[in-house]
Amino acid sequence: MVAVRPVSPRRLTALISALIFLDMATWLAAVPLIPVWHDEFGLTDAQAGVVLGAYSLSVLVFAIPAGWVADRIGARRLTLLAAACFVVAAPAIAFADTFVLLVLVRIVQGICSAVVWSAGLAWLSGAVDVDYRPRALTIANACATIATIGGPLLGGPIVSRFGITASFAGLGLLVALIVLWGIFEPGGVSGAIPHEDRHGPFVALRHALQPGLLQVSFISIGFISLMMASLQLLAPLFFADQGVTSAAIGWIFTSGSVLSVIAILAVARLGSRLNHLLALVILPIVSGVLVIVLLFPISVPTYAVILILLIGLAAPIFAIAYPTCAVGARAAKIGEGGAFGMLNAIWAVGSLIAPVLAGVVLERGAPWLVYLLVAILSLAVGLVLLRSRAAVAVN
Repeated sequence: MVAVRPVSPRRLTALISALIFLDMATWLAAVPLIPVWHDEFGLTDAQAGVVLGAYSLSVLVFAIPAGWVADRIGARRLTLLAAACFVVAAPAIAFADTFVLLVLVRIVQGICSAVVWSAGLAWLSGAVDVDYRPRALTIANACATIATIGGPLLGGPIVSRFGITASFAGLGLLVALIVLWGIFEPGGVSGAIPHEDRHGPFVALRHALQPGLLQVSFISIGFISLMMASLQLLAPLFFADQGVTSAAIGWIFTSGSVLSVIAILAVARLGSRLNHLLALVILPIVSGVLVIVLLFPISVPTYAVILILLIGLAAPIFAIAYPTCAVGARAAKIGEGGAFGMLNAIWAVGSLIAPVLAGVVLERGAPWLVYLLVAILSLAVGLVLLRSRAAVAVN
């Protein structure tokens, strides 16, 4: 009889984290390439926006179905299938030479991303023990944050040094190695997740209408996506109006990403010693207070410091929301794949609508109104989560 290698929480966490890192890096690598595509393929500004948005749109459309399928055929199986497709989809962007091909490649990449973030995290959450689960999901989110640094480096300096074909071929090779690793990595089941009364993913949304863990996780993710997507538009425009160079703006956001990594690693290090629900109440309120400061005339260095702090505060909220969602899904007897799928869809909705709404307001010359709305949202989220936290404590 062949001995079955035991599940290693650390190895499995490293595997899923690596997939998430490469997914996020691929998503963000397109940003420095926009000027290249603009010059070589004649992309208009509107077409460039479509190329960037196609990825998030795919996540929005496919995150919920991916979670639903993962709960029925097995999260491990679906994750490896999507990763195998990603071996081709990741480097394909180097060979797309028209607007239509660029959009199609980004759509396929986004589908793979939706599966990795739904089924991949469900595989990780279901395979590790309950004590290690928050740490594992936090580390996975930390790798996503690190990718916010690595993605632009891939699409910018690395492509400039080695060329787009060699750079993305190397990316595809890394994905292939991870797929090979995943095939032989134990952990997870090949069939449906064994919940006796398992419900579909939209039931998670119904549960989230009542105070509880799912409500906490969904509102937290929705808040973060709305706030950060708004600031990603507002901040560069503010800096540009003040004469700050693009390189300097990039370094400011990179500094925020570094602080995010430190914050997430601190959350992972503290583990169960950190009161996650209390943190999810406090962090949005602190964020709201900082955004209120942006309503007043301030210097560029002050704005930059506040922006870096906001990026750093956002990361722990994002990281804590995922293990909270996993616990809430199990308590409600909802498949974790479906719950993660709904969570990712909520993130995608916020990421898509916030820049559009902020842009409309900015065209009317009222950036202060966006800051005010974000500040009000931050404080309101803190109060709602305080109510949900109290309900969880009673139960």
